[in-house]
Amino acid sequence: MVLTLLSAGGCRKKEAPPSGEGEAINLNALSQIDNYKEILKKDPNNLQALISIGNLYFDTRQDILAIEHYKKALAIDPRNVNVRTDMAVCYRRAGNPDRAVEELKKAISMDPRHAQSRYNLGIILIHDKNDVEGGLRAWEALLENVPNYPYRDSLRNEIARMRGMRDSTKQKF
Repeated sequence: MVLTLLSAGGCRKKEAPPSGEGEAINLNALSQIDNYKEILKKDPNNLQALISIGNLYFDTRQDILAIEHYKKALAIDPRNVNVRTDMAVCYRRAGNPDRAVEELKKAISMDPRHAQSRYNLGIILIHDKNDVEGGLRAWEALLENVPNYPYRDSLRNEIARMRGMRDSTKQKF
C-alpha cells in the first residue's frame, strides 16, 4: 500500500516525488498567484484570497509561502480545519514534523471527524516520528470517528499488516 499525505480535500497526493523527478510548476498557477497578490494588496484580510493563494503555493511546493498565507487565514478563521491540515502538510514537507503534529492535533480537537487530519497524523507519526504505535492509534481513531471513511477496508488491512509485522519481530524467550 502506498501511503501519502492528503490535503484537506483528500484528492491531492502530498508526498514529494522521488529525487530528480520534480513536478513542473503550472504556469497557470503562477498567473493565479499574481492575481491573488493584487487582491491582497487591496484587501489584505480577504480570507478567500489568503486561502486560495496558500493553496496555490501548496500546489507549487512553495511551502514557506503557503504557511505564511495559511497563518494569516487562520488568524481570521482559526477553526478552519482544512486550512490547518494543509498547513500541517507544508510544515512536514518543510522539515518540521513536530509542528505538523501540533497543527493536526488542533484540527482534530476542533473536528474529531476530520478524516484527513487523523490520516495525516498517522503518516507523520509513523514515518517522521518513528512512533508506529501512535500512528496506528491515530488511524484506529479515524476508523472509530469516521464510520463512512471511503478507504476503511484498505486502512484496516494496513493497520493489521503493520501490527502483524511488529508482532512477528518480537522474540519470545
